[in-house]
Amino acid sequence: MKGSLAFAGAMSHAPGIAAFRDAASKEQASSFFSACDTMRQKLMASNPDVIVVIAPDHFSNFFIDNMPASCVTLNAAYHGPVEKWLGVSELTVAGMPDLGRAILDQSYKDGIESAFSEEVMLEHSVIIPLSLLTPSYDVPIVWIMQNCQVPPLMSLERCYAFGRSIRQAIDNSGLRVAIIGSGGLSHAPGAPELQTLKPDFDRHFLSLLEKDNRHELLSIPDATLDDAGFGSWEIRLWITALGVAHERKARTLAYEAIVPWDTGCGIAIYE
Repeated sequence: MKGSLAFAGAMSHAPGIAAFRDAASKEQASSFFSACDTMRQKLMASNPDVIVVIAPDHFSNFFIDNMPASCVTLNAAYHGPVEKWLGVSELTVAGMPDLGRAILDQSYKDGIESAFSEEVMLEHSVIIPLSLLTPSYDVPIVWIMQNCQVPPLMSLERCYAFGRSIRQAIDNSGLRVAIIGSGGLSHAPGAPELQTLKPDFDRHFLSLLEKDNRHELLSIPDATLDDAGFGSWEIRLWITALGVAHERKARTLAYEAIVPWDTGCGIAIYE
């Protein structure tokens, strides 16, 4: 039986969304969480068998001495969060290692040699989207980790190609699969410019997604990303998810530059 991409979207995963939720203004929080609710409803209506979360690791499982460009995780069950300060109770969510293996095998066939791990802990990059979109944690997941922390990083073109490979595995899976790209937008955690967000960059990036301008999108210079804060390197997760969605076009549900969360927070669906 042929598999299908049941749902595709992308969103920011600022830890402040959970850890200091009330720090944001009522207007910005209402805009962001309303969009999350819309996304949750659409995701649940798609009735997925599994959710593939494409997200980075913030030194929870990998460090600067051992950071793969990408890692398909194969947990039978995932536990977390690692960050006890996140304000999210400890949880367990089922994995789907057979799908993870299929994605890994397909990536090798397509010349993208991902690492793999059978035992990772969940952190905020995965927990935040799950807590907002599947708060019961009752849909199995596969976490595809992509390095957005330690250069060298995959090029945007390579991220898109990785997404196309993931989609091929989905199409061959016999499953209804949802994809979430988790990361960005402008932010620079721990840096002196921590609360200097770049909403102009964020809105430009979202506009390129909506215009379906693949060439310009995949040609964003590294210097432009650097100027938006090294956290903006995480647009790679949005690009990989777009590669999975491929023929679908992005629609922004919300964007808010939320200084108390130290992040330009976006949320979009590919439809």
